[in-house]
Amino acid sequence: MTLDKARELLGLELKATRKEIRAAYRRAARHWHPDRAPAGSEEEYREKMQQINAAYQRIVQFIEEYRFELVDKSSPEDLQQWWRDRFFSGVWTPPPPPDPEEDQE
Repeated sequence: MTLDKARELLGLELKATRKEIRAAYRRAARHWHPDRAPAGSEEEYREKMQQINAAYQRIVQFIEEYRFELVDKSSPEDLQQWWRDRFFSGVWTPPPPPDPEEDQE
């Protein structure tokens, strides 16, 4: 199952906290639990609940394996490096660095 499909099943946006993910799962589970199915719809609810469980497991697995950068960003980020990391392809060049002589005037 893809993350997009899992997000769609749980009704999540592109960004969500663990708390929001858990709440979305519980909300979907409450709605689609087979014990709450109307007479004759138990199989449909069972299949949907299996999909919801798989979606939740997929998202939790992604969160557990995601690597966070554990560094304080107290100093301002180098904007030239930021630009290079995101946009530099060799065709365009980054804007020129500020001229230190201009500040002295």
